[in-house]
Amino acid sequence: MNKLSYGLLSLLSTEPMTGYDLTTKINRFWRSTHSAIYPLLSELEEKELIALTLVNQNGKPDKKIYNLTTQGKSVLQDWFLSDTDEAVVRDEMTLKLYCIKCMDTDAGEKLLDELEIKYKKKIDHYKGSIEKLKLMSSDTLKNTSSSLFGGYILTQRALNDAILGLKWCHWVKKVYKLEDFSFLDEDFN
Repeated sequence: MNKLSYGLLSLLSTEPMTGYDLTTKINRFWRSTHSAIYPLLSELEEKELIALTLVNQNGKPDKKIYNLTTQGKSVLQDWFLSDTDEAVVRDEMTLKLYCIKCMDTDAGEKLLDELEIKYKKKIDHYKGSIEKLKLMSSDTLKNTSSSLFGGYILTQRALNDAILGLKWCHWVKKVYKLEDFSFLDEDFN
């Protein structure tokens, strides 16, 4: 099985979902499409790793809800225990920053301003998401078996990454604008 198959099984371990829901949620972790996911769902169903429930809808096609089977849970547990590959990263901003010496000052400053704005938006977004999760149920966030716990810890990680990224961005702007390299040996925090 490929990583996307395991990803779908892992998402279904949190709750039953439609193919649309699975596509939306998996895209939080890596990019995929309906055309890649739906054939895998059929394959996982054939292997009896997931089960399909049809929900009748008035005036619409039946809704397909996928559930993880006992066999699927077993396969998933084996995957959880297996070694995890390094993340695959494709980051246009980082590539541009790597080449900042080739830019004129205005272009370099524009790029850094763009990055700063992105980090600030992310910080606001993640803070809002954490507040919503706390409002939904602060007690279940303290329970590792809660369906919200995984989302909470990953949102907190994303917030911390954005805060650190913003601090780093400010440090780079200081070096870039002032061309003062005397503090390069210092921590950017």
